[in-house]
Amino acid sequence: MRAKREPKGADGALFFRHWLRHPLGMGAILPSSLAVVRAMASDVPFSRPGAVLELGGGTGVVTRGLLDAGCPPERLIVIEREPALADILRRRFGAARVIQGDACAIRSILAELGVERLAAVISSLPIKWFPVESQRAVVDPCFDLLGDDGMFLQLTNALVSPLAMRQLGLHGTEVARVWSQFPPVQIWRYRRRAGPRDRDTSALDRAARRWFGRTPPGNGPRRADLREAP
Repeated sequence: MRAKREPKGADGALFFRHWLRHPLGMGAILPSSLAVVRAMASDVPFSRPGAVLELGGGTGVVTRGLLDAGCPPERLIVIEREPALADILRRRFGAARVIQGDACAIRSILAELGVERLAAVISSLPIKWFPVESQRAVVDPCFDLLGDDGMFLQLTNALVSPLAMRQLGLHGTEVARVWSQFPPVQIWRYRRRAGPRDRDTSALDRAARRWFGRTPPGNGPRRADLREAP
């Protein structure tokens, strides 16, 4: 099924009305431009197996760009919180899976859909306004399904990383900046760092072995267990 195309001006007017009602719940005043969509879609690894997840579908500008870039519609899952926008997305992109819901509940949403692997995540959420724990509720389930080499792409008009990288254990890079969009838009690519908790635990274990001359309690058999049986 081909995606239905609506007048560009109608998209902008609809998006702006929703922005006026929920300014902190929308990622920008106007929907993403064609230049932004092309820049983002060019960085999506469609060759990886799994579903392609879009967070914050809006009026479908990025959705259309992903489809035009070669994403099969049956692989695409679009999450949109606003019911009216979700209804529009369903009408325009009938072959994609459009879910009206909160991205902070993405773990349960993907579980209900039976999704076991993600190829990529593309987010237009206003995530810079989210508290860290809400950011974690979004990104952790995504990276659990993306795997070690997976990427999370984020659109933002922040001047710095919109995600709290240190607290979330992420490595992020700004991969593009589009000045023709108002306000200017950056595209950030995030990957999960090696778990700092694992590294810290290993360091503590090594220090304990040097100090006590044995494996720390709880990380191996107790000394009494190492004695020969009578």
